[in-house]
Amino acid sequence: MMGEPIDTHFDKRETPQGRHARTAPRSGRHARMATGASSWSVRRRSLVAAIAVAMAALMIVGVLAAHGRAGASGDGDQIAAQEALEAQTLETAYAADDSTETQQDQQSQDAEVAESVAPGMRPDDADGFSRNRRDALGAMGQETMGGFGRANVTQMAGFTGLSGTSANVPELFQYPSMPAGCEIYSLTVVLQAMGHDADPDSIVANQLPFDVEGDDYASAFWGDPYWSGEGMPPAIMAAGNAFLGEAGASECFANITGTDFDELASKASSGTPVLVWTTLDFEDPCFDEPLEANSFYDLEHCVVLLGVEGHRACIMDPTQGYVTVNYDWFKYLYEQCGSMALAIA
Repeated sequence: MMGEPIDTHFDKRETPQGRHARTAPRSGRHARMATGASSWSVRRRSLVAAIAVAMAALMIVGVLAAHGRAGASGDGDQIAAQEALEAQTLETAYAADDSTETQQDQQSQDAEVAESVAPGMRPDDADGFSRNRRDALGAMGQETMGGFGRANVTQMAGFTGLSGTSANVPELFQYPSMPAGCEIYSLTVVLQAMGHDADPDSIVANQLPFDVEGDDYASAFWGDPYWSGEGMPPAIMAAGNAFLGEAGASECFANITGTDFDELASKASSGTPVLVWTTLDFEDPCFDEPLEANSFYDLEHCVVLLGVEGHRACIMDPTQGYVTVNYDWFKYLYEQCGSMALAIA
């Protein structure tokens, strides 16, 4: 600022107001001369007034700015609350849409499953269990593991009390050689127990009837036992009798499908092993009602019933070896899967 320079030389003394409180100007070579002091005083008062006005203006501006920020903050809070409400509303709407779409997708999937399930089958459902299934589960009692329908299968090194041919049935495993050949392996172990030199691969190559067109799935093996397929009692009986005929044996297999299970168990316990159609791992097939004989079904499996010990059926399973299964559960599976069986007549 233009004009006479301001003397800023002051003494700094200790005062009650603080170490650096300013005191009166001292005399010396920078002291003001008396001449012109009044004009300087006027100018200084003007300067102080201008500074005061400026400071007041700044304070007013600050107050207005503060009010503006407060207002903006309030408006911002209201806007944020409104946006949160709108977001929640949209989220609820989206959730409802997703729920509707999920239900529609589930209904569509259920319809697809229903269309893909073979006749006589249904997805597992805790409601609508058939009476014989409930009876089997009740009889099993504590032997049910893993929830509904999973039988307590016990691995066994051998069985006691078996007689006749049943006692001689060897343990033979279809994996990995023949993944879909449970019927062939069950037939083979019965033939071996009878004293014949039977081999699963040879039976497939020489005695097992096939229907390459896929029209006859009862009296011929459908598919490929080395990959995927199923064999019903008529086809397996034909293979067994062809083998026995070529071997010059007097025995022959009989299709005893439909026989009461208690009779099968008695036959096996008397020394005649029985080929029985059941389910893989003895799982519940969850059919609405028992199948008719020679029906295709999921988890189709064939094992050899060797006899009964107490309340358990003794079995040679070509996927697991020697096992025992709750008698009532195995009976239930036999009946549900068409009551299909083969044995030496």
